Order: sequence, then structure tokens, then C-alpha cells
Amino acid sequence: MLTAFGIALRKIRLDRGEILKTMADTLEISSSYLSAIETGTRNIPDDFINRLSALYHLDADKVQELKNAQLESQKEVVVGLEGATLKKRDTALIFARSFSDIDEQTAEKIKRLLKNSIKGE
Repeated sequence: MLTAFGIALRKIRLDRGEILKTMADTLEISSSYLSAIETGTRNIPDDFINRLSALYHLDADKVQELKNAQLESQKEVVVGLEGATLKKRDTALIFARSFSDIDEQTAEKIKRLLKNSIKGE
């Protein structure tokens, strides 16, 4: 099944009349890897959007669309705990363990709390 990012990426490729192999060669990756990115079976490399943008001369709106699609397609998040205080580690681990049980209302409260704490720095 295609992800939001895969759909956006495929649209760029098809709008330019390219087959998978042509785009993969341009990006200097294998066709199978590009296909896996399109279908969401492989993670999107950190520099992928920047490389794609530079090679295909994408405008700012298209780059933002890809970044939004990448976020929507993300299946997991890695939180680096190196150097974090014990309280921060504990908070991250409690959140991770209880994530699937959080209802939408609680998620919205946590989101607001985090956004407010960042603004208050």
C-alpha cells in the first residue's frame, strides 16, 4: 500500500514521464530501494527530500508537500536519550509504553502542553 509520501513521490516521477529505473538512477539508488520508499516498506532517508529537490528543481511548495507527506507516512519515532536526565528518560519511556492506550482528548492535551512548554523557553 502506498503511503502519502509514496503517492507524492510517484506523482513527481510520473509527471516527468520517468520510469522507476530512471528516477532511481538519477537519485543514485537502486530501483528496488526507490520502489520500497514509494510503497512505504523502507524508511525515507534523512537527506532524501533535499536530494530529490536539488535534482528535480522542486519549488518550495512541492518540498513542503513532501515534508508533510513524510511526517504523515512516518511509522516510528526514535527518541535519543543520551544525555537526558533521569526525569526526561522516565517521561519518554512512560509515554512510549502508554502511547497506544492514549485517547484523542489526552493526546491533544499532551500536544498543547508540549507546545506551550516550548514557547515558554
